Amino acid sequence: MVKRYFLSNKDIKELSNAVGELGPIFRNAKKVEVYELNEATTVYVIDDKPLVAKLTVKVDSNQREYVIPLLMYFYLNPTYMPNYPMITVDDGAVPHIVNGADVMRPGIKDISGNFGAGDVLLIRDLKGRYIAIGISLMTADEIRNASKGKVIKVIHHLNDKLWNLAKELLKTQS
Repeated sequence: MVKRYFLSNKDIKELSNAVGELGPIFRNAKKVEVYELNEATTVYVIDDKPLVAKLTVKVDSNQREYVIPLLMYFYLNPTYMPNYPMITVDDGAVPHIVNGADVMRPGIKDISGNFGAGDVLLIRDLKGRYIAIGISLMTADEIRNASKGKVIKVIHHLNDKLWNLAKELLKTQS
């Protein structure tokens, strides 16, 4: 059962201050509708566009909460340049990642930005298209020095439940 409600202006302001990089998206919003899908997943529909999600994810043995842009955000706002570290993967890795696989070190072609274990990363293909969002399991330097193994836990990818929900919400809004 999905719980839906609108945020008050005060709640929008508090949220915009709490989400760092994504704050301006909320600050400029006329209305923010919240879809609580379950205890671990909340989607924020900002001015009729599903742009942000709050996810509770198990990383290592800890539950952590992340507020991330939905991939749909990048497709709706192609000029937006996110301020997140990025990983570029080779063409062989793409079909696995968009089917929900985590990122293995051999598939990584480029690492941009510095980050720690547990940080949010954007994952893109060789053409520069965003295909997934993940949580780093190591620091940037550890990944650069690794030659094998799982290095990024994928928490959102093209064609997953969040992507498909965003597409449905956009259809109903237009």
